[in-house]
Amino acid sequence: MDKTHIRQKVILSAVAGMVLIPGRTLDASAAGKAEEQPFVQAAGIESVLEKCYETEVKDNINLYLVPTEEGEYLNMAFSDTGDYTYIRSAPDESSDWVGKLYQDSAAQVLEYLDGWTKIRSGSAEGYVPADSLITGEEASQRAKEFEDRTVTVTAYALNVRAGQGTETDILTQVGQGETYEVSGDPVNGWYPVRVGEIDGWVSGSYVTEETSYSYGETKEEEAARLEKEARSAEAAQAAETGAMGSSAAGSSFTSGSVTGQAVIDYACQFIGNPYVWGGTSLTDGADCSGFVQSVYAHFGISLPRTTYDMVNSGYAVSYEEALPGDLILYDGHVGLYMGDGTIVNAMNEADGIGICSATYTNIIAVRRVL
Repeated sequence: MDKTHIRQKVILSAVAGMVLIPGRTLDASAAGKAEEQPFVQAAGIESVLEKCYETEVKDNINLYLVPTEEGEYLNMAFSDTGDYTYIRSAPDESSDWVGKLYQDSAAQVLEYLDGWTKIRSGSAEGYVPADSLITGEEASQRAKEFEDRTVTVTAYALNVRAGQGTETDILTQVGQGETYEVSGDPVNGWYPVRVGEIDGWVSGSYVTEETSYSYGETKEEEAARLEKEARSAEAAQAAETGAMGSSAAGSSFTSGSVTGQAVIDYACQFIGNPYVWGGTSLTDGADCSGFVQSVYAHFGISLPRTTYDMVNSGYAVSYEEALPGDLILYDGHVGLYMGDGTIVNAMNEADGIGICSATYTNIIAVRRVL
């Protein structure tokens, strides 16, 4: 199942220090500073052991006595289910469901009951069957299976290379603030990442690494997500239909008969569609160079895939001479000049395909390909 549900970043030590006693929850605050390691005095352990044995709920001890360095998994659990299990309002199969805990989700254990466990996963809080969770020492041992490591780019533009080292080929570029999933173990300070359909490596000197988990979602969050996905699918279908119609009408275009304004009119049909690094789909997602390449491909004009090669396409003109349809190239970015000092371009993951000022940053080159 795809991870379409809620993802939140967590600091593992933030859940440490909560002691679970059958029938209630004791809030023992985690250490206030990162360098302070949570601990429990021996007398406290004996007290908890005594209480647990008195109530004959010995399984809670496994959760409390996990032998990890920072105590990350003292009250952390992971789902052990199919696609999902319902999070219910009460420890009863007949009670209303308030959320869903997915097969790759993490949760915070709040309380153990007979056959049920009260949890919090993301914004969803309620009860799930006890056998749908991995807890205690097993949770600590299997936590790596549920971790998602990502890197966030700190450089303005970062090369994604074919291997570890600056001497390897450049496959594409990623931009500052972009986050990508780490697809394997780092090697010699280089991280393997997947950018769209491209597998490559980025230097660890220009990224920050973080660990995150997937969480469940409430019934309301699921409804909102499904509605958003339906709207996106409808918009993509409408854009695809429009693109097919335009393609049929423009199938006889040649580079000599295409006007720059026709290029811009066609490109603007896709405003609002998603930005995807490494993508070339005008409906499902494209990066900056993929967008420009695909727009011109519609008119039968072949352009290189990357901005590094596009800077040599066609012939150079000055910005003052720029006309609609010209390529405006920046350091690691490209857009299509619309006229009046604006470009249409695949901007970033937050803004998608849209319009912005042509002089938002330094222009490296203006190339005319018509």
